[in-house]
Amino acid sequence: MIKYLKKEEKVLTKPLYKEAFFEDSDNFVEYYYNEKTKENRILADIEGESIKSMIMLNPYTVSVLGKKYGLDYIVAVATKKEYKRQGYMRRLLDKVLIDMNSEKVPFTYLIPANKDYYLPFDFAFVARKNVYDVDLSSFKKSVLKGVKSESKEACEILRFINNEVSKDNDVYTYRDMHYFERELKEIYSEDGFINIYREGDDIVAYESFWGLEKIELKERIVSSSIAKREYGKENIMVRITDVAELLSNFRSGKDIDITIKINDNIVESQNAYFRVQMGKDFANIGKIPDAKESAFVEFDIADFTAWIFGYNEDVNFNIVNFVDKSIAKDSLDSINKISGIFINELV
Repeated sequence: MIKYLKKEEKVLTKPLYKEAFFEDSDNFVEYYYNEKTKENRILADIEGESIKSMIMLNPYTVSVLGKKYGLDYIVAVATKKEYKRQGYMRRLLDKVLIDMNSEKVPFTYLIPANKDYYLPFDFAFVARKNVYDVDLSSFKKSVLKGVKSESKEACEILRFINNEVSKDNDVYTYRDMHYFERELKEIYSEDGFINIYREGDDIVAYESFWGLEKIELKERIVSSSIAKREYGKENIMVRITDVAELLSNFRSGKDIDITIKINDNIVESQNAYFRVQMGKDFANIGKIPDAKESAFVEFDIADFTAWIFGYNEDVNFNIVNFVDKSIAKDSLDSINKISGIFINELV
């Protein structure tokens, strides 16, 4: 039976979690089940008290072009060994995506262990890993192995992080004190610590480290005043779950009125034509009846994702029934795509 687990049922997923993610330490697993499962949703295929397959949806507040959404970060996607390659995970993922559409959630996201697993579900890469190549040795460093939430120091760190992640980024995870408290517990679950670098009284860099057997850098955020953010390997994949809701946040350099056909084989309600009326300070997005006799631009949902998130301009799309195709291209080009994504979460 496929269902979202009740609070008391979530612990039933722990054996499958340990089987699938055996590299995680016992300390981290205990932290995860004590903290993350307080707020997350778990969709599972469950029989009695046995979990055949599961997906965890961890909630984060994400700012999208200035509007804050509660979005789900998909993690802990796993199927018991004896049920693999039997369609269990497909049924769960399909349901998650359809449910998000009914909830008017613009998109969901993940960091894939294997991108090929998610491509058939129309996830697309939209960002690379954030990297800073900077020598911080000249700055005053303090090593923190315990920071009290709500303290002056915690508020100062949080203010620095939010200020930096919001700079030049249209999409970023917004961090409040609750987020920071949980992050500290996550770091300390594996004997981690924080480095704070200052220039005078001002914080200019933040680092977190963790690891019981081998200490590893978990996150680094550096002030744009001393270092330029660089980009590593492909990192974040997105799956759009409500085209209209997402596009309602966009604006264009000039007034446009264009029909976009989205091909979506999973979320049937957005396998549709959308009329996009947009300008510098407005956006009206609505589904319209079959418009195949009219002029429209056609995208598969994964191509549309990579394109609208500003990650790849060279995607496949069809310009249909336009006498002058340059008119369609000009309208598409005028839409201000997403510029800058700052999502660093790991679980």
